[in-house]
Amino acid sequence: MKVPGHPHLSNIVDRDEAWVALGDFDLLMKGSDQKVQSLTSATDTSEAGRLMHGFARDHFHLLLVGRYKIREIARGICAALVSKNETVLFNLARSLVEHTAALAYQTNALKKAVNELPKKADIKNLRETIERHRKVAKQLYYNEKGAVHVHDMIKSLAQHINSARRDYEALCEFVHPNYGSNRLVSSGQLGIGQMRSHVEELGPDLGRTHWMIERCAMLADDELNKEASGYLIKIASWVEIACQEGAKLSVIFSVRGAISGDGRTKQTAVTFERARTHHEALEAFYNFLAAQKLTMLSRRAAIEGEFLYDKVATDKGPLWVKYRMRFTANKKGPSENNA
Repeated sequence: MKVPGHPHLSNIVDRDEAWVALGDFDLLMKGSDQKVQSLTSATDTSEAGRLMHGFARDHFHLLLVGRYKIREIARGICAALVSKNETVLFNLARSLVEHTAALAYQTNALKKAVNELPKKADIKNLRETIERHRKVAKQLYYNEKGAVHVHDMIKSLAQHINSARRDYEALCEFVHPNYGSNRLVSSGQLGIGQMRSHVEELGPDLGRTHWMIERCAMLADDELNKEASGYLIKIASWVEIACQEGAKLSVIFSVRGAISGDGRTKQTAVTFERARTHHEALEAFYNFLAAQKLTMLSRRAAIEGEFLYDKVATDKGPLWVKYRMRFTANKKGPSENNA
């Protein structure tokens, strides 16, 4: 469904094919679950892998639950727009703001976890930190004791929309059974006028609501979704490292930035030899671009044997990059051998 003036809202509604793949969470997680279940040893590294996987699994499920609810809310908003039912529109607009705010709150929680976990060098502190951050997902999902208040969620949303608190409170006035919602269907004066849609008298309020709907849709569909997914991918990368044979807890969170090659030709492609996962290789690639002050314009990739060759067009000319297709435990570098 394409709704004029709401491209991001329309995109959310039109993602039926994506939910065919994402809808069965148990099936979606089967591969990674089995991989982590193979960590049967009693080592600190294995425990760290299991703990981080459980933490990321809960947050990934919560993220998908939130996105699916936002999709259903978006469908309702589209129907309200088509039928010109402003009473339903304002109700669902507020609900969209609340659910986008919850996503913003969860994203902030993931950011804090990703920044904090590498600082915990021993299993005891790591265990306590993961459990503390895992409680956030439970609070958001079960609404149990210590649940997150919607106003705290709105504060998180205000980091992306400066007027979030004011716009949310305005929407509440049109949702609660009081003067604001009465104005939607009456003249605004008690004992006078017709019971019908009076939205033509609410032009500025309706315009602001349309803007807020599309802004929240853009955040949920793009910015927040990408940011939260990025944090989960980083945690999954740490779990993958923990699953590698011979991995040690002390190096799970270490940064592998060493490169070889100058990138001028395919034969001298830039290679991130010490990267232990695809995520580490990509992270090293973007760090390389930043260090060289290169702006990526486009890229074209092709697989040859055990490598993926990426020809990247930059503002300073082409750059060849080579990635391994399979990652296993890397050999130690000189500094690690001497440790």
